[in-house]
Amino acid sequence: MSEAVAARASSSHVWRFLRNCVTGGAATGVYYAVYLPLHLWAHLSQSVADNTGLLVGAAVQFVGARYFVFKVRHGKLHRQLAGFALAELATLLMNVLMLWLGRTLLPEGVAHSHLLVLATSFVVFAGFSYPVWHLVFRRPKEEAAPKGAAS
Repeated sequence: MSEAVAARASSSHVWRFLRNCVTGGAATGVYYAVYLPLHLWAHLSQSVADNTGLLVGAAVQFVGARYFVFKVRHGKLHRQLAGFALAELATLLMNVLMLWLGRTLLPEGVAHSHLLVLATSFVVFAGFSYPVWHLVFRRPKEEAAPKGAAS
């Protein structure tokens, strides 16, 4: 019986990770849907358009993570927002550091490849962001286990 429970838990982790990938894809799509028109058509500076797109994309990521990925309907929203914002700030700093290290330490052909950005971003996402979001969006104790369930 415990093998079935372990298999179900493992399966739920895989589905949660896949839902997070879908949410991240949607947030990226929204980022570009905001960034490109602002920069190309409204002729805003790349920095203004990029930062606006990043903020809107992060909002999509937060809502998607809360309601679709981790399926949290309760909890203190302000704490989740603050935790998410701190995690995203740390993620940004780690992405900058990883990209700098890659461009500094790797051979020039690899260092200037667009694939380096994808690789370093995925390492930071899988190694930091996604695990930290488990803490940010953890369910309140009363919601995590049904009443009367054994601990």
